[in-house]
Amino acid sequence: MLLSRLFFCLTALPLMVVGQAAASDFLDGKFSVRGFGTLGATFNTTPDAEFIRDINQLDGPANSWSHDVDSRLGLQLGWRFNEKLDAVVQGVSRYNAYGRYEPQLTWAFLRYAPDASKQFRLGRLALDMYMLADSRDVGYSYLWVRPPVDYYGIRHLTHIDGGDLTLKRPVGPGLLWGKLYAGVADEKISSGIDGVVFDAQGTRVYGGHLNYQWGAWHLQLGASELQYRLDASSEYMQAIRIAEFLDPLLAQALKDIIEPVHMQITSLGIAYDWGRLYVQAMASHLNRPGVAFDTDSAFVTLGYRMEPVTPYISLSGSRTEGISYRDVGFDIDGAAGLTQQTLSFGARYDFSHNLALKTQLDFINVDQAGFLWRNVEPDWDGRTEVLSLNLDFVF
Repeated sequence: MLLSRLFFCLTALPLMVVGQAAASDFLDGKFSVRGFGTLGATFNTTPDAEFIRDINQLDGPANSWSHDVDSRLGLQLGWRFNEKLDAVVQGVSRYNAYGRYEPQLTWAFLRYAPDASKQFRLGRLALDMYMLADSRDVGYSYLWVRPPVDYYGIRHLTHIDGGDLTLKRPVGPGLLWGKLYAGVADEKISSGIDGVVFDAQGTRVYGGHLNYQWGAWHLQLGASELQYRLDASSEYMQAIRIAEFLDPLLAQALKDIIEPVHMQITSLGIAYDWGRLYVQAMASHLNRPGVAFDTDSAFVTLGYRMEPVTPYISLSGSRTEGISYRDVGFDIDGAAGLTQQTLSFGARYDFSHNLALKTQLDFINVDQAGFLWRNVEPDWDGRTEVLSLNLDFVF
């Protein structure tokens, strides 16, 4: 683990130094090379639970510092065949469900745009289900240290193999545009149980969103459906077999987690960006069979630019009803689900045209830890503070 972190830092450092000058176009602009990355350090004050950025991460810091939460490195290659057709390939290395940094192909698509109002892409695409979804690995592109964990952290599918269609047209004082997408996922998901990783390969995704932009405003309404299936590891299946003898109710609850289902996700987002003031808010509802699994999430962020520093405040939360412990055979009160709220204070310092230094302090209150924490101690009171320092760069 130490060697992998050291390799990541040594690889990213020269790219940071050369910065924007390293972004290159070759062969009369037909071939391009771009990149991005984050060097991060995160401290979680509680020793009773490990903090993670999203449920794709195997583990995180507990009463310690970690470079794994946010650190990542991405490289993007582009080839323009002509004015209407181009191809893009992107790879990202980040801490994953196996506890390693491994390059992952996140984009690999052909794009056809006959004019400014139409675009069709085919191949491996970012799952553009909500605002910032297609750029959440690019820390330089947003204000926070990381997108609000309560909202984005439970959305583990980052890309699909399929296609999308984007249409645009002027309407009234602004621009109306929409996107439709469909494809199949192939990602792995850490369960929070040692050695247990779910395979989401074959999960089918359909959806789209409608946007209206005028002046400083951007409004987005989105909807998607996932025909969901998970293949659990042999360790997970063995746990089910043992539970069938000891606690049939618990065994059934474990089976329900990997049972193929149809899920619907709806979202509403609004952003205002004018002069010094920046405001963004989003809310979403995930509907899964059985009310205990439905999830409501929301966040609101307010930033104020005082060049070159932009301080901000953010409030976010996510909630499921959860499964009662008593319903699965445990003689204790409470439920197993996700209920979490976070109040964040931070600042972004743009000290170069391609470098940004960020700091953020999160005050987190957890009623049900769900999948957003790792190795949770039974007596944890659900409160912690997380301090983060990140250096984001593009080249």
